[in-house]
Amino acid sequence: MAETAIIDVSAGGAKALLPQQLRDAWENPAIAAIRPAIIAAAALLLALAGWSMLREPAWRPLYAELSDGDKSAVLEALQGGNYTARINPATGGVEVPDADVAAARILLAGQGLPKSARALDPVGDMPLGMSRAVEAARLKSALAGELAASIEAIDGVKRATVHVALPEPSVFVRDRVPASASVFVTLAPGRVLGEAQVRAIVWLISSSVAGLAPERVSVVDQSGALLSAGVAAGEAAQLGYQARLEAQVRERLAKLLTPLLGQGRFTAEVTADVDFSENQSASERFEREGSVLRSEQASRSLEAAPPPARGIPGALSNTAPAAAQVAGTPPADTAAAGTSPQQITNETTNRAWEIGKDVRVSRGGAPALRRLSVAVVIDRDAIARDGKVPAGELESLRRIIAGAIGEDARRGDRIEVVLRRFAPPPEEPDTTWFQSPAVKDNWPLVLMALAGVLALGAAGWFAWRLRRIRKARAAAALAAAIGPSQPDRVDGGDLAAAPPAGADAADSQTPNEKRTAALAAAGLPPLLDYQGKLGATRELVDGDTDRATAVARMMLADDGAEPEAEATS
Repeated sequence: MAETAIIDVSAGGAKALLPQQLRDAWENPAIAAIRPAIIAAAALLLALAGWSMLREPAWRPLYAELSDGDKSAVLEALQGGNYTARINPATGGVEVPDADVAAARILLAGQGLPKSARALDPVGDMPLGMSRAVEAARLKSALAGELAASIEAIDGVKRATVHVALPEPSVFVRDRVPASASVFVTLAPGRVLGEAQVRAIVWLISSSVAGLAPERVSVVDQSGALLSAGVAAGEAAQLGYQARLEAQVRERLAKLLTPLLGQGRFTAEVTADVDFSENQSASERFEREGSVLRSEQASRSLEAAPPPARGIPGALSNTAPAAAQVAGTPPADTAAAGTSPQQITNETTNRAWEIGKDVRVSRGGAPALRRLSVAVVIDRDAIARDGKVPAGELESLRRIIAGAIGEDARRGDRIEVVLRRFAPPPEEPDTTWFQSPAVKDNWPLVLMALAGVLALGAAGWFAWRLRRIRKARAAAALAAAIGPSQPDRVDGGDLAAAPPAGADAADSQTPNEKRTAALAAAGLPPLLDYQGKLGATRELVDGDTDRATAVARMMLADDGAEPEAEATS
């Protein structure tokens, strides 16, 4: 009986044929065998699609630490740009979906938001007639904002505020006040600034402000702790040097004693007394010998002395001289008879000598080891022989330790080596696998792994049972289709040639149709007749020619081997 399909041509031929093709494919016995898996996969895909459509999108903060005014302006701008935004109830920040972060920031940047972004904006807003005091205040605010932005770039700093105190310049030295600065940092939760980071902040501020010394910079965190108090790296460096020296000596002892005594058979402690005092001395010495005359200046002057007083002292000297008498002979030369007048000579000589000078400055800032104390406790059982310690063994170990640490008797080093019996290590209690620390620490992962194993086991058991049931049903259907006269043809053979058993003469179905219906009811594909087998073989040969050729060669080889075996027999 032929079936007639009614096709709606107005809807389009291809679209009208599609539902019928899907229906035929769905009713195919081969598809019917995997129909539950298809339904489960489709349900899973629908569930995933529904979950992805109904789930809340991932939110991401747009900007951190916005003021309330900026938050209001940002929300207004985002709503005007048809962006979904919300206020996080936990942090109070503005959040948008993860996919819209970049576009939202571009939109806000075009509108000049947020306005509280710190930079050198106050400098650009200065009018022409601004007073000098206001200009200085704005410049100082801009400088503080730039420094705060630089500090916030450090890992672990959530927010920073910088206050710079710049005094008014003065021409008088006594009125000059040094500049100072303070930094308030808000650290991220669970983060701590290290000493190197605090020192970097201090030097960043002092290097950015003219005339600001690092000692005048204070750094405080949100808990009120003065972080810059430990910036004096001298004490920390001294402690670090002492700790490294002690660790180095302990490492030497461990490398030396571990091969001799064994791991865990000794313990050693080292104490180093280090002198960190700094001595600075300066000396200046002049060389007397070998001096060189650099310049000389000499001057000489002669002066005549005034004439001495003459005459008889007293009243006679005030009388008038007697009258002169004319003599026939000239008077004698008194100058020739008397002494010559006196003269004063002044001589001055200035000489400049080049004197050699030797200046020496010595600084003794290098740390010096004053004394080293070492205490070593050795397990008695590690060196005992038959319960007794050999004579001289302890002294031998002491000499080995003294050589390892570089003992100096003049320095006053002390080495103590003691034998004691070590306590046995505590025995670990026997615990089952679920009581072990690894399981207790990772119990959620263990439960998930157990659940996964149980689920896989249950799925495997159900698949095995379903396969058994299907095989039983298929065998029963084949037995019913073939009939009781041919039970040996159930598992194989050419079922196309098997005659129907117990068929009614009035039944319109042929035996092949009965077998096909029985196989379809059991969820199995229909059996192929000779033409079907021939077509399937041709498809296999066309799809994989090399493999088909190899199979044909094997068949020919088997056919040629059988006559040879018969001839030999």
